[in-house]
Amino acid sequence: MENKKEKSHPILTKVALRLTTIITLALIATLVFVILSTHIKKTFFTEKKEIHEAMVTQQLLSVQELITQKYRYSDIITLKKSLGFSKSYSIVKFTGIIRAGIEDLSSIKYKISSDKTAITLNLPHAKVLGNEIVAQSVFDEKRSVFVPITVQEIFDEIDSVRNSIAEEVVGEGLLDEADSEAKKAVTQMMYALGFESVIVEN
Repeated sequence: MENKKEKSHPILTKVALRLTTIITLALIATLVFVILSTHIKKTFFTEKKEIHEAMVTQQLLSVQELITQKYRYSDIITLKKSLGFSKSYSIVKFTGIIRAGIEDLSSIKYKISSDKTAITLNLPHAKVLGNEIVAQSVFDEKRSVFVPITVQEIFDEIDSVRNSIAEEVVGEGLLDEADSEAKKAVTQMMYALGFESVIVEN
């Protein structure tokens, strides 16, 4: 009986060692899994945020100037000069286009939510981006060498009327409409990138 008892101790010791080894390995594996899971999760969301920021920046840079309103106008100017019996006049018809919108979309500041589903953008106010004369023609004219009307005088008169028209249409709300359309355009851009919520502020 004594010999049997002496032989049973090594077996129990081996079993205990194996159990201890298994438990230790299981604990180590669990710890490694937790550490790796945390690292992977952190890396994944960081990369996801960076991808979203890169996509937003790239989209804004690709557009840069955003024209949201165009106003086409036509007008006629009449220049007259006289000296005694000498008279000159020029009647010129011209057409121009006023462009309004955001000058540089790359300057827009934005913030992406922590869950990467929403974005808030701070949009600058729209302004007049251009006011160009696209066509002009002499409707009627009479020139006298004694009281000449120069090309520069015609250009100056057109320029004065052109600026007056721009001030008038801005006063009638052109930039407000451009602001509204800019918000719609930027909102659609962000939804197209995959955001579920888009807030655009001025």
